[in-house]
Amino acid sequence: MNTALVIVLLLFCLVAFVATAVLLDLPVPGLKALRGDGRANMRAIVTAQRTARENPTSTRRRETAMDSAKESNVTKVSSSKLTLRKKLKFGQWTMSPLVFRALEVSISLVAAAVLSLYVNLVLVGFALLSGPLFMRWLLNLWVERRFKAFDADYPAFLLSLVGLLKTGMNVMGALEAAADGLEESSLVRTEVIMMIERLRFGVSEDRSIGSFGEDIYHPEIELFVQALLLSRRVGGTLSDTLERLAKQVRKRQYFRMSASAAVGMQRGSIWFIISILVALEIYLYFMYPQAITGAIKDEMGWQVWQFGIGAILLGIFWVRQVTKIRT
Repeated sequence: MNTALVIVLLLFCLVAFVATAVLLDLPVPGLKALRGDGRANMRAIVTAQRTARENPTSTRRRETAMDSAKESNVTKVSSSKLTLRKKLKFGQWTMSPLVFRALEVSISLVAAAVLSLYVNLVLVGFALLSGPLFMRWLLNLWVERRFKAFDADYPAFLLSLVGLLKTGMNVMGALEAAADGLEESSLVRTEVIMMIERLRFGVSEDRSIGSFGEDIYHPEIELFVQALLLSRRVGGTLSDTLERLAKQVRKRQYFRMSASAAVGMQRGSIWFIISILVALEIYLYFMYPQAITGAIKDEMGWQVWQFGIGAILLGIFWVRQVTKIRT
């Protein structure tokens, strides 16, 4: 028993160390080969460009940044299928799908090994699902956080851009002026500045504009990029197109907020019921402790406890799946 616990703890520590190293991008030997290839991402290139521009004496560093900017192949994600590799990119996780799935399996095995010492096979089977559920929840949380950070300023940016275009300002000047009106920490402003810097350092217009928001999962980014590209190729009234896009973004934003408020009561109801059950168990434990401890120590009573815990976990999972909002 003690040997099994030691092995489980060692596995858990190993999984925690690998997960921390991957998420924080720590220099772990042998781990770099398993990470996702980030050469197509222009963020590192733009960072090098900024460093070279801030340090005029470093001519070699500036020339390296210029060559990387010209040779990089920045393409817009064209496929609508949301694969695991894309979700890792949207969540800014510097790991490959292989490492991600290895973490899922490791967490599941550790959880199953720990619970197998105390519970029956039913809950051990639930424990085998803990790895994928936890890692997917964590990844979706990162993706949604970046989505909300971008979506918070996106409608205001589009409306400001439309107003500047209608005054006769050119597209790139209007983009830069509209971005300057946002906060420095705004994700929209960061993406616009990076797009403009790509153009200044010699990257073609198609690649520079096409890479706008390439690592953000937002349904209206592709429409914005296509509007910019078409306007620069065939002309047309860009302000009218972006104005319609801004209205669509505001409507979808309002719909998401309304839907979240509508399903909030459904999600809250299950937590309210669970809190009542927990409160009743605590009250019963203080008033008549043998009713709780006796049931846990009894073999049949402990099986009933495990069945109840499994039913509650299934209820929580089902409610979250039913009330999931797809943007």
